[in-house]
Amino acid sequence: MSSPFYRSFLLLSIYGLSLISLSAQFTYVDATLENSTLNGATFTLSSPANYTFNDSSGSDGLWSLRTSPSTFEGGTHFESDPGRPPLNGGENDFETLPDIITTLTLPTAGTYRIVVVFQSNSNRDIAARIGSSPSATDTFSNANSLNLDQDIASPDIIFDSSYTNGRTDNAGGADLGTVTTTIDNETIQIFINGFAVTDDLDANGRHDDERTRYDGLAYQLLPPTTGPTHRDIFIIAGQSNADGRGLNNDLTGNLAPFAAPQPNSIIYFSNPAYEENTTPPSDALNDPLYRTWSTLRPGFSIAPPAANGGALPRDTFGVEVSAATVLSQTFPNPAFIKVTRGGTALGRPSEDWYPPSAGTPSEVGPLYTELLSSVENALQDLTDAGDTYTLHAAYWHQGEADTNRSSSYSQLLQTFVSDLRRDLNKPNLRFIVGELAPQRDVLGNFRAAQWDASRAIRNGSFLSSTNLLTSDGTHFDSPSMIEFGLRLGELFLGQGSLIDFEEPAYSTAELDRQNDFESELGITITTTSNSGEYSAGQALTDSLGTTPLTAFRENVLPLAQAQALQAEFFPTQPNSSLLVAGWQTDTNHNNLFDPSETSLGLGLGNDGLFHLRVGSTLTTSGGFPYQSNTWYRLTASWDTPDSSNLTQISLFARDLTNGIDLNGGAAIASITAPLNPSTWLGTGLQLANGMIDSIGVEPPGFQGWLANRFPTLSTEPNVDSDGDSLPNSFEYALGLDPTLSDCPSINSFLSFSNTQVTFSIPEIPRAEDTLIELESSDDLSTWTSAEAEQTDASRDFAFPANEQRRFFRQFLEICD
Repeated sequence: MSSPFYRSFLLLSIYGLSLISLSAQFTYVDATLENSTLNGATFTLSSPANYTFNDSSGSDGLWSLRTSPSTFEGGTHFESDPGRPPLNGGENDFETLPDIITTLTLPTAGTYRIVVVFQSNSNRDIAARIGSSPSATDTFSNANSLNLDQDIASPDIIFDSSYTNGRTDNAGGADLGTVTTTIDNETIQIFINGFAVTDDLDANGRHDDERTRYDGLAYQLLPPTTGPTHRDIFIIAGQSNADGRGLNNDLTGNLAPFAAPQPNSIIYFSNPAYEENTTPPSDALNDPLYRTWSTLRPGFSIAPPAANGGALPRDTFGVEVSAATVLSQTFPNPAFIKVTRGGTALGRPSEDWYPPSAGTPSEVGPLYTELLSSVENALQDLTDAGDTYTLHAAYWHQGEADTNRSSSYSQLLQTFVSDLRRDLNKPNLRFIVGELAPQRDVLGNFRAAQWDASRAIRNGSFLSSTNLLTSDGTHFDSPSMIEFGLRLGELFLGQGSLIDFEEPAYSTAELDRQNDFESELGITITTTSNSGEYSAGQALTDSLGTTPLTAFRENVLPLAQAQALQAEFFPTQPNSSLLVAGWQTDTNHNNLFDPSETSLGLGLGNDGLFHLRVGSTLTTSGGFPYQSNTWYRLTASWDTPDSSNLTQISLFARDLTNGIDLNGGAAIASITAPLNPSTWLGTGLQLANGMIDSIGVEPPGFQGWLANRFPTLSTEPNVDSDGDSLPNSFEYALGLDPTLSDCPSINSFLSFSNTQVTFSIPEIPRAEDTLIELESSDDLSTWTSAEAEQTDASRDFAFPANEQRRFFRQFLEICD
């Protein structure tokens, strides 16, 4: 092993290696007679299995406490009446009063997340709120429940024994938000109620046979925040589809996770239609969620009729709801500045978004001015609060009101972007153009103008609406709005150093215009299946036959420090032709990729061999032909140039289907040539009779992995960024994500004989430039290398059976 190298340690006991994910956890508290009341009423025992609330006028039949083990979850739960109280036959029984109040004691001072747990398939909705009586706006419906099933919940829920015994796996739950306590064992009150909403009425206007079953509460102590918060900011601007016309009520079933507030994400929202159509206008300006930083949730949208919608949050949502869920996986505190208004144009002087440089100063649109002032005020508010920020990108979705300006729109949008960057003093601000719904522009002329603008705008990107649907021919429906937001989140994260063709960034359809690719028709994203080490997903394929098809993607970053080009290939026949290349120059000036313009390329040739090429120079793999219907990972790597500016480039191949490195892991081809990745325009493709996936451009090793995939993390190898007990160096070695608590379970084991004890550690996949070894000690002070017997499945360490104690620690060496 060459040096320098990093060394990281994990301490193991004699009982073996046990890596446990320390994800955030909830503690469950069952609601009982001891911690719950019916808004001050008393209750008496009516039968051994059924406690019933009673007030001063006698039993009202609204709620009862069930304790029978055969009912919901096998513990206690509160059950509402079936919607037909004896006094009025059920009509108009909205169950708004009385409330159940459960008192929760929180053990230590801090900020807690509170979840209410109920039967997820109960017929009636449940309403809940921290510290005050709930209303219809606090209703969590059957389909709109966060699944808290112990086996699949994320984060995990820990339930006490009274809940886990006899579980029926139909628990549901809803996030009530957070509460902060200042002393240990402080108590808070949670108000619970059955709340049948109008949509739940039957044909006779009654809530027949509908019940709410409330089970208890769960709480989670959140990690403390210290010092200022750094916010990663994204701008959203445009007309109605930027504002959002997804319906909050549609966020049920598999869309239910998007219905809850996202406490780590915030939004600053402005839509002048809100204040213009509110009587008096001051009511809008006094709204605590308007033109101020607020916790992100659905409802930051002003859909017509604007005058009748009431305060924020409204009943519609936009792309920010799902984009935040993607961004938060990389950025701990994403933030959105959203300035939108439906029905507005870019190309009308003196109106809407008209940019300054398109006309005279008096013709600047008021929404352009509103966008600038909102960004300025929002950033100033963060600074005043002591926070820091990074402004990453702007997303623009507009054009429905300009479809009659297809010929001039591209230049108009370029002017808008140039002016915005100048006036924000952000000359390199990334700008993403959202494509109109195909149903709104059937001929595609306007969408072509949007694409042309995104190509012409330096550091511009295009968000494809491929396969998305509308509710009315113009506005994306709720599932499509969520999908569009997921795609936007992926695009916001940057072009990145690794391209795979998975959802949500890509839809199974023609590649053209998806995530900034330009391609010939016939290159299609298709679903794949598992093949050895290749995981099922999506890949590119040639859907038209044997004619090679080409595509390219500009600005694949980072390139300046690149030391490897890698991709995965699947030939469907012995004469497949598949190429992935660093695209260097546009020699024929046609704004398209051609293989002759390749700087560095790798792939499979129709001669049955692996190919490595630099410019027009080609070398092949000689005695290492490829096999059809087999996935291969090809990697071309290089070192720094020599004194003559020449670089040796080596091609390595791994058979993923069979898990074999060709040529024993040594290079199968090499070439010496001048190489300067910083001059590449992007990545080009050519394929016929096969598939391409997982294109990567990044320096090799631990530092390259960090710099390109996790640039905000510490470069110190022993740092544990996600707190899952694995240092970042181990995360790299094991192919894990250092920002997620995804620690694997490694099942080591002991075996015994009369003379020795054998400690076996299974062989695990790891990065090629890492070595995982074991040291032993009997006093935790002096450590020596442990000798192992290597098998195909494990490494076995033997020591005498009469030893009193023995400790192990595992260390990792990384060449870099």
